[in-house]
Amino acid sequence: MITDNLDQAAQLLTRACQDRRRMTMLPRVIQPSDLEQGYQIQDIVATREPVAGWKVAATSQAGQNHIGISHPIAGRFGTSCILDSTGTADMTGNLMQVAEAEFVFKFCANLPARDNLYSIDEIMACVGTLHLGIELPDSRYELFVQAGAPQLIADNACANLFVLGPKIESDWRGDDLTRRKISLCLDGVLATEGVGSDALGDPKTALSWLVNHVSERGIDLLAGQFVTTGVCGDPTSVGAASHVQVEVESYGSVEINLLT
Repeated sequence: MITDNLDQAAQLLTRACQDRRRMTMLPRVIQPSDLEQGYQIQDIVATREPVAGWKVAATSQAGQNHIGISHPIAGRFGTSCILDSTGTADMTGNLMQVAEAEFVFKFCANLPARDNLYSIDEIMACVGTLHLGIELPDSRYELFVQAGAPQLIADNACANLFVLGPKIESDWRGDDLTRRKISLCLDGVLATEGVGSDALGDPKTALSWLVNHVSERGIDLLAGQFVTTGVCGDPTSVGAASHVQVEVESYGSVEINLLT
């Protein structure tokens, strides 16, 4: 049930997104009291534009430490959040100032909400392509590390900008993604390196978690939407860097210029 307090919280967060400003945290009287209330606020905020993709945040210890929680949470990217390698990401005013290297699955078929869980085989049958991605998260809260999971969920799990790379052309379906090394370079210098297992043990596990979480909440996943599965390596401070590149050997790379 959506209460007036939850609606007020959603309106504050929506205006913060639109105006590119932030608050210390939500006013105490309208803060979500649990995870479900956080997701209810997120649902309202997400109605402002079509959903291009979904994210799983806090899938690794490094990711959890970065935002101060101990379990994964889900968020959504609106269409205005998505960039490709030909664009420039505006990082002016971004509080977090980090870049993250991620594996991304894109659906070729719908996954309707249902009562029983989806198996990984069912999910993978609906995945059309694998991509590399660069997440450039941010929060509408100045004190995001202290906000707690319900407020971070309401804040769309710190979704901000996302760079979706081209589809991986090689035959990746038989690969063990847990062992795949993924690197992130700033201005051509290696800044962090991770492996697929950083994302909940396996990017496919993170994907499965997101699909079933969304399904349990009565939300359909649609062909053309993507799921980015969480940071591999460390969330990396971009500092004064003007270029980010994420690469996996034999899979290719994705890159973006930064305006800092």
